[in-house]
Amino acid sequence: MGTIKAIVFDAFGTLFKFTRGSSARTIMKHITDLGIEVDEKAFLEEWKPFYTNHTVEVDTFMTEREIFSARNQMLYERYNVDRDARADADELLSEASKRVSFPDVPIALEEIRKHYKVFIGSNTDDDVLGCVMKKNHVSVDKIYTSENLKCYKPDTRFYKKILEDNDLLPEEFLFVGDTGKDDVIGPKSVGMKTAFVDRDGTGADYGQNYTISSLEELLTLK
Repeated sequence: MGTIKAIVFDAFGTLFKFTRGSSARTIMKHITDLGIEVDEKAFLEEWKPFYTNHTVEVDTFMTEREIFSARNQMLYERYNVDRDARADADELLSEASKRVSFPDVPIALEEIRKHYKVFIGSNTDDDVLGCVMKKNHVSVDKIYTSENLKCYKPDTRFYKKILEDNDLLPEEFLFVGDTGKDDVIGPKSVGMKTAFVDRDGTGADYGQNYTISSLEELLTLK
């Protein structure tokens, strides 16, 4: 991979499995279990924008725990539900802490670390990522989260802070992830090289330098 010296991995969807929409469905079930009717499609469509509105181009930083709590509270008030919004946010993050790695991750990371500095760059709270890494016996050289950087991908500050923390040129980084905006467009905007992890073979093109279906392919890129 030429001048690449450090590889930054997104965490969830790249190193660790997760089911999109699972958190929204958990909260929706808390509401419907009380016999309250909910339009599932509308509920799910509203869930993600609330997160985006509190993470993209915002002046005041909030952790994921704080965002989940605020979102739960908003929904419980709307449906007149008497539940502890913060406790339910903790429940969501506790479930997130149980995520497992993709089968190719342990062996591939071990080999990759022999050749490159390996970092994680993830939109998540520190304790959640720490639990997942410990559970899956994953180690890297440095960990960058939205919580410790006080901003979220694809905010350019996220990637710039990684650059500032390392004595490397932007083109000496390879950012690896499974989403277009966060893991390709964002890091490319600061000069990093990118690899899109396309495990499902979608053929999506976000302008990435490489497309891979497993992490093992990183060891053969030219």
